[in-house]
Amino acid sequence: MKKQGTTLSKLIIPLIIAAIVVYLIFSAWMGLRDPYTFVIAYTDTMEDSLEVSGWVIRSEQVVPGGGDGLVQLKRNQGEKVAEGSEIAVVYQDEDYVEHQEELLRTKDDLTALQYATYSESPSGAALEDQMVAAMTNLRTAASSGDYTNLSDQAETYRKLVLRREFLVSSDAAAEMTAAATVLYEKYDSLQSYQSGATTIEAAQSGMFSSHIDGYETLLSPASLDGLSPEGLAAFSELTPRASGNNLGKLVTNPVWYYAITVPSDYESRLTVGKKVEIYFTSLSQTLEMELYNVSESQEGQNVVILRSSQDEQAAGELRQESGRLIFRSDEGILIPKEALRVYEGENGVFVASGYNAWFRPVKILAENETSYLVAANPKNEVDERILRSGDELVLASTELYDGKVVR
Repeated sequence: MKKQGTTLSKLIIPLIIAAIVVYLIFSAWMGLRDPYTFVIAYTDTMEDSLEVSGWVIRSEQVVPGGGDGLVQLKRNQGEKVAEGSEIAVVYQDEDYVEHQEELLRTKDDLTALQYATYSESPSGAALEDQMVAAMTNLRTAASSGDYTNLSDQAETYRKLVLRREFLVSSDAAAEMTAAATVLYEKYDSLQSYQSGATTIEAAQSGMFSSHIDGYETLLSPASLDGLSPEGLAAFSELTPRASGNNLGKLVTNPVWYYAITVPSDYESRLTVGKKVEIYFTSLSQTLEMELYNVSESQEGQNVVILRSSQDEQAAGELRQESGRLIFRSDEGILIPKEALRVYEGENGVFVASGYNAWFRPVKILAENETSYLVAANPKNEVDERILRSGDELVLASTELYDGKVVR
């Protein structure tokens, strides 16, 4: 019985191998006989660009700290600050911080009670309308995740609720009036603790940033005057200064610059005043800038200075940056070069629809080694021969024509 099984195995295995070989040969033969292959057309972008690296330079002023003590920043990252306005408060110890927080809470409570008890505050239908509006604003902010003004919106609603309570209840009105007197006394008492706090104010108006890299006092727009390729390369040899006790900086002018070197072969394409796009690698973002200045060629290089007064916050922490200078960017439908055909005097492609191939005229926007970027190019508004992203292109080694059966 064992011997019979062994003999059967010896017969079956060669048959299986033979069947596989026959299948592979048949598949290859069918592939050679079938002249059609199909690929999907899809939307893509091609750009004419140049890899670059350089330095971002702004007008910046360092904000010094206030010496020893506990610092409480009053400004958020990227917040605009007016000249002379408060940037931070430095307290001698934790008691001052606690007193400051309690003072603010007391002030908020006192303000709410003053609003509720003030004779000219809204009443009747006007009060009800304002309460509905305040509730709607709170609900909208919470559902959208926008908490920028949530505390102010909540405080407004609280004032309105207290105002209605004051109007409808004589007992509540008496309690609020008494509470306001107590809060006045408490507020005056807490203010006496503020003498130990030091306020740090903005010497100039600008955008506040807590990010300091040590180049703020080494590089400025004046550093760009007459800049040569050698001078730009020397920026890398500068030693950033330690931030020390500094709190941050103020970007005092919204205009910022990006200085790069470009091979002189590109000089004819660098027109001062022209708008170009720069893709910054560290941001993974493209920003539009203006070609501000192009230096004379030196040893096959030009210093190119670009500037922008937009995207100030996005560029706020950029310094030594690499990216791409984009001269042109096109969006269209990407097709293999072998898909393009001339049919009845028009450039286009054949698209599979059902069993048949149909011609779609196109115009070429850009190309690389293997592909064309194209756009649909119908003859007129009623021409329905439009190539769309997702269409199935027919690649063929034989002649194609409208309606030809391809599968």
